[in-house]
Amino acid sequence: GRRSAAKLIDDSKRLHRAKDYGASLAAATEACELGLKEGPTQHRLALLHLAALFHATRKFDEALDTLDQVEFTAGLVDDERDLVPVLHARAEVLELAEKPLALAAAELARARDIRKRVPGPESMDAGFAAFNLARVIAHQSQESKVVPDALLGARTASTHSAAEVAALIEQAASLVLEAHRIVLAAGDADEAAELVVMQISVGIGVKLDGMTLGPVQVIAH
Repeated sequence: GRRSAAKLIDDSKRLHRAKDYGASLAAATEACELGLKEGPTQHRLALLHLAALFHATRKFDEALDTLDQVEFTAGLVDDERDLVPVLHARAEVLELAEKPLALAAAELARARDIRKRVPGPESMDAGFAAFNLARVIAHQSQESKVVPDALLGARTASTHSAAEVAALIEQAASLVLEAHRIVLAAGDADEAAELVVMQISVGIGVKLDGMTLGPVQVIAH
């Protein structure tokens, strides 16, 4: 049948699963070229797929460059919510590339701003956005670096001052409580309980209804 961006994306995924990475990348690149002719939505989908391929093959700079192009195409579309998956993807690439977590946090903060506007500040979307941002900020509070040491040769030290760490932990804790309040108000007691039990990250203790939250794994939404 007629070649289309959607068909080429499917081909690219199939080739990637078969570990034919060169052919997968070629199909994804052609999908982007066709998507450009088919319109902003198809072009954005093709670029997102290409960025995912770069991410999967640990070509982080190429993934970030491609996501920049996606953001430009999303800017041509009326609904700003189309930007949210782009911001999430960029945050994920920045984290995996071990860039300073402040960069990933900035992307998730932008996503949260959008989700607070649409669907709204009390929506489940806004609750999950607060929790996503809390997770990264909690990890940011634990960032460390290797520094020279006269005795040991080198040692690990916190990237942030004690005051900065305290501020980050406070911000993360506040976001968790916000997420919990929103989800509970939305009437999803199970999801709210899950947020409580999930406990955010080592070193953060949040008192909530007499319970203390300790270290936690996170669901992505």
